[in-house]
Amino acid sequence: MKYITKVAIFLFYSLEILILLLCTYLTIALIGSSLPINTDYNPEKGEIEIFIISNGVHTDVCLPVETTLINWADFIDTKTFRGIHQKPQFISIGWGDKGFFIDTPDWSDLKASTAINAAFLPSSTAMHVTYFLRKPIERKSIKRCKITRKKYTELIGFIKDSFVINPDMRPQLIPNVGYTAMDNFYEAKGSYYLFKTCNTWTNDALANAGVRTSVLALFENGILRHL
Repeated sequence: MKYITKVAIFLFYSLEILILLLCTYLTIALIGSSLPINTDYNPEKGEIEIFIISNGVHTDVCLPVETTLINWADFIDTKTFRGIHQKPQFISIGWGDKGFFIDTPDWSDLKASTAINAAFLPSSTAMHVTYFLRKPIERKSIKRCKITRKKYTELIGFIKDSFVINPDMRPQLIPNVGYTAMDNFYEAKGSYYLFKTCNTWTNDALANAGVRTSVLALFENGILRHL
């Protein structure tokens, strides 16, 4: 009986600690997402149109494929995408947990082990790249921004630096793991953990681009609420 009591007490306190940690994490997320940066951002001064795309949990940065500053097709070869048979107009790029990305093409495929590993253990990462034949249409889950050429140059540098680069100066492809014929995965730099998520990467990208966003965006709302 004493053994059962000790186990019950241990489980009770463990649950209390877990709830406390969760509440602390959510409080940090709430405060961080409420505090804006780049408050002087003025889209009217922007020259280049970009989009932020959300699937409800994960966010990507969507960019025009070709401008005078860069042709993304020269950096990320369209020939490695099975479904691209004409010139795409936009490219969507995101960073995230490699295991979660590759093992979870749909939310119905989510495994508890994948979720726990992504949430609690520093893990390897990947870049998810999707080409679009047409410009995205702005709606609740797709937000439009305009940035200056100077800031777009900084954004280009930030995104390129997130990829692991081969000797041929192109990103290192992870073969045969794309969800569709229009997307691919590439090896990425950095580790994914509780305070470094796919959304903090997007948030950092926007911060580099001079766009109004939050101090810390652990969840997608921390980005979209400011756009």
